[in-house]
Amino acid sequence: MPQLWSADGVDSIIAGLSAIIGVALGSVLTYLFPVRTARQTQEFARDQQFWRERLAAYSEFAGIVTDFRRSEYDRWHREQEDPHGAPFISARDESYQLRGKATAAMCRIQLVGGDTTLSQLAERALDATTEVHTATDEDDRARRGEKARIALQDFLKAATGHVR
Repeated sequence: MPQLWSADGVDSIIAGLSAIIGVALGSVLTYLFPVRTARQTQEFARDQQFWRERLAAYSEFAGIVTDFRRSEYDRWHREQEDPHGAPFISARDESYQLRGKATAAMCRIQLVGGDTTLSQLAERALDATTEVHTATDEDDRARRGEKARIALQDFLKAATGHVR
């Protein structure tokens, strides 16, 4: 009786199947690795963009609040000199403009920051700065200014953890 299967024939079939499986596996892996690498590259680029946006928002807020605090000092001093004079009106108008910019910068932090605590610290810094011009005397103005400075420092300390 003739032999249907020989060891050489089985070895050939196994070798052929191994080659087919190897080529198929190689094709799948060749497809998967670039897709995975592309996805990782996109995620890295997105993370970098978010990082840059947060850094820009946090530093813009700090700069504007610092300018706003300076304008609040100026507003308070001009009001002490002459509450109806043109220098006071000009200082008050500048204070209003910077408060608007600071509020917009705070909103940007709320949008890109995604952290409730950080948003609250930004709001606290803005509120403390807004109160500087309501001081009753020079010592009160200095205390309020220091409170505003410390509130901004607290915000910056918290923000640092989000951009490192």
